[in-house]
Amino acid sequence: MVNVTQAKAKLTKLRSTQNSTFDDDKHFSALDRQDKFYIAQMLIGNPIQFVYVLVDTGASLFWTQCQPCRECFHQSYPIYNRRASFTYQKIPCNHPRCNYGEPGSIFRCVNGNCVYRLGYGDSASNSRTEGFASFESFRFLVNDNGNAETFTLLFGCSIRNLHFGFANDEDNRISGILGLDLSQNSLASQLSDVFSYCIVPYDDNYPFDVHPHKLRFGADVFIPPHSIPTTNYVRVEGKTYYYLRLLDISVGGSRLNFPPGTFEPSPASGFLIDSGAPFTTLTRSSPNGLNVFEMVNTAFSRYYDSLNLARYHAHPDDVFRVCYRNRRNFRDYPSMTFHFQGADYQVDGRFVKFRYPGDRHFCVPIMDDESISILGAYHMQNMRIIHNGQIRALQFFPANCAGDHF
Repeated sequence: MVNVTQAKAKLTKLRSTQNSTFDDDKHFSALDRQDKFYIAQMLIGNPIQFVYVLVDTGASLFWTQCQPCRECFHQSYPIYNRRASFTYQKIPCNHPRCNYGEPGSIFRCVNGNCVYRLGYGDSASNSRTEGFASFESFRFLVNDNGNAETFTLLFGCSIRNLHFGFANDEDNRISGILGLDLSQNSLASQLSDVFSYCIVPYDDNYPFDVHPHKLRFGADVFIPPHSIPTTNYVRVEGKTYYYLRLLDISVGGSRLNFPPGTFEPSPASGFLIDSGAPFTTLTRSSPNGLNVFEMVNTAFSRYYDSLNLARYHAHPDDVFRVCYRNRRNFRDYPSMTFHFQGADYQVDGRFVKFRYPGDRHFCVPIMDDESISILGAYHMQNMRIIHNGQIRALQFFPANCAGDHF
C-alpha cells in the first residue's frame, strides 16, 4: 500500500464508444476487494470472458493482460484471450481514436498498429504496461437479474506487464487497471460522465463473495434530491486528474488556518482525489513554502499528547511519522476535515488511524510527498463518492457502504 501510494504521487508529476451510445438506463459493474484494493469485474468479448481490474480514478486507459502474452504477471483467473473473441479488433494507426501525432497522446504507431507504453510511478518501482489499443465488446449489468447491455469500447490489450506489486499475491485476481480519469480514453469518458462508488471500511469482515458492491454509472448513481456537499473540479493544463480546490484542513475540529495559495493547483502541486492511491499524501513543500505534512502531523501529536497517550517511536524508515501506543478501550480518535471550496469533507476519527494487526500501537495514516497532495482511498471509507461530470464536480456524503449491495 505504501509503495503504491508513493508511486501514485510521483505519477501525477509525469505524464469511446464505437457503435453504441450510453443512454439513461442503470448500468453497473460488480465490485470486490483484494487486500486494500477495490476491483471491478468486467465482462469482455464474445463469447464472454471476465477479468478483474483495479478501480483507479487517477489513471487514464482501461487495460487488461491479453493473450498471447509476451510477459504477463501472475493472476489466478485465466488471462483474457483476444484470439478467442469474435468481437476483438486492433485499432490501426489511421483510426481517429489513435491520435498518436497529437501532443500528450499516449499512443504511438508501430507497423501500422496503434500501441501504447504506460509507466506507473518512479524508476524505482518501474511498473509499466505495453500493448495494443483495441476495440472490444463489454457487457454492463442493468439489474440484479443478470440483464445486460453491450457496448464497444476502446481499451488496452496489454502483452507486456512488469513490476506490479499486487501480482505478488498468490491469489491475485487483478489483471489490469480500470482508468476513470478525465482523459478521453478513460472508461468514464466513454460510458458516462457520472459514476460513483462507496468504500466499505477495511476492518469490516464484509462478504463480497455473497454481496458484491457496485461501481455505478449514469442513472444508477443515486443523487439525493436535497443539497449535498459539492466542490468543482479545477482544470490544470495538461493534466486529466481530478484536482480540487482545497482551502484548509482541520484536525479534531480545530482549523490549521493555512494561508491562501497553499494548495494552489498546478502541474507540480495542488490537491486531487485518487481511488487508486491507498493512503492520503500531503506535500512537504507547498507553493508558498509550507510543509503541510509536518504541520498536520504536529496537530495530531498535540491532540494525542493532550490525552497523555504514550508515543510509539517508529523505525526511521517508517512512512507514518505520528504513532502512539494503544490504550485499553481508547476511542477518542479525532476527525480530520478537508475544507474544499463550497464543501467540507470530514473523515471520521475511525478512519484517521491505522492500527497494526496484533500490535500495540496505531499511527496517523498520512504520507508525505515533495509537492503533490492526494486524498487516498483509506480516507474514503463509508463515504459515497460521486464524480459528476455533468456539473464538473465531486459530490459526497457519509454512507453505510456495507449496505450498498442492493
